[in-house]
Amino acid sequence: MPFLLLLCLSLACLPVDWPKPLEGLRPIHSLLGTAGLIALLGGSAGWVAWRTRCRLQSAEPREGIMRYYGRRRMLHSLALMGIYVLILYGLGWGWAVQATVKSWHADLKVMPPGIELAILAPLPLALILSWFFFYDAEQALQAVGDPQARPFGGRWRYVSFQVRQNLALIAAPILVLVVAEGLIRQFPETLQRERAETFLVVPLAGSMIIFMPWVVRLVLRLRPLPPGPLRQRLEAAAVRLNCHCSNILVWNTRNGVANAMVVGVLPWLRYVLLSDRLLEEMTPAEVEAVFGHEVGHVKHFHMFYYLAFLIGSLAVLSRGSILLEIKVQEWWPATQTFLENNRNWLPSWLALPSLCVLAMYVFGIFGFLSRRCERQADIYGCRAVSCAQLECAKHDDGTSLADGGRGLCHSGIRIFISALDKVASLNGISRTRPGWLHSWQHSTIERRVRFLERIIADPPLEARFQQRVFWFKLVVLVLLAAALVSLWWPDLARRLG
Repeated sequence: MPFLLLLCLSLACLPVDWPKPLEGLRPIHSLLGTAGLIALLGGSAGWVAWRTRCRLQSAEPREGIMRYYGRRRMLHSLALMGIYVLILYGLGWGWAVQATVKSWHADLKVMPPGIELAILAPLPLALILSWFFFYDAEQALQAVGDPQARPFGGRWRYVSFQVRQNLALIAAPILVLVVAEGLIRQFPETLQRERAETFLVVPLAGSMIIFMPWVVRLVLRLRPLPPGPLRQRLEAAAVRLNCHCSNILVWNTRNGVANAMVVGVLPWLRYVLLSDRLLEEMTPAEVEAVFGHEVGHVKHFHMFYYLAFLIGSLAVLSRGSILLEIKVQEWWPATQTFLENNRNWLPSWLALPSLCVLAMYVFGIFGFLSRRCERQADIYGCRAVSCAQLECAKHDDGTSLADGGRGLCHSGIRIFISALDKVASLNGISRTRPGWLHSWQHSTIERRVRFLERIIADPPLEARFQQRVFWFKLVVLVLLAAALVSLWWPDLARRLG
């Protein structure tokens, strides 16, 4: 979900004059149409929540209801993205904002900094309204067996949590784009676009990546895990697994989510986050296994790999689109005149197919890669609570866990499988069909559990899997490097020659 949001919101940061909508439409019409579509999205969310609550009152199995709700949430999210594009282009919201600003300042030559925030506003407003209604379904799903349950502390706390979870975490990259575009627009002679992208956007993005843990800690209102037996156990596990993190933080979700994550690419600025519900509902061994899963992402250098993959992919796609435009003008000279005559508004339309290609590429290639990396982290989570005896059936108080994550026993695998099952149950996620938006990066709980059970039955499978993932990751990086060289080399050769 955050990635799709980032793609859609980045449309608002395009350096273009937005195209005028259908003849006769004025900014007030665009505003009314936008408000109507936002209300429609809120109403559809309310209908899904009402249907989910009605089905929970029947004798239908909870697993089937969770599948229904997951599918409807996915369809609603996709519809929301599509309607935002319709608002921008069909109703001319981008044009309406720019036209309104120009009407206020008749002598305005350059759009003021931050105007992109007004252009992207309909999407977060529609999300907030949808979350307001989806709370009813979330409460009903988590209240099965506990009629007094109030996940997240109530409706508005749930909305606040969703805003921080989905919007605040992508605010940093959007802010980088807004600031960079505003500066380039205000100082076009000093900050030429090609140079600015290198000397302005890159440092801002690099700083964002480095200091993201501080931003996450502030936005999610994280607090250190209190001193006690569990903190001592997790700190001892970090030492045993030879993984340095700055702190172990509690993620306060008002008992709404059982989840964990690791943030930070640098060892001295890296946090492991554990949600309050996860800490409350899981056993110490299961919490340690989940902690080991997050450590596994660090030990396998997943974050560095993801950065290299995404930066390399964006560079290849960007350079490829530029060369394609040049080739098209060479093949059909008439297109050059057309492009020059429509240079202001045409890029806004061309951004749509470009973003669609980027989305398909990321969801296809990166999704496949991410699911394999999650399985690597799952295995490391098993190793974090494993001893050196492969067929160990159960640990006792005197069991010594293997140093450096070098052990992998049946008991450790079973502990992690139990943690995965609890994650699905506590979060109201279907084990088999949680919805595509929930599983494209992590796969389903059922498939992850089945893979770990296959390792119990066939221990050499783990080594074969690790080898396949290693070669796949290496081949992807080599192909990206080769593509970058082939795309940039002719230009470099001309300059050097």
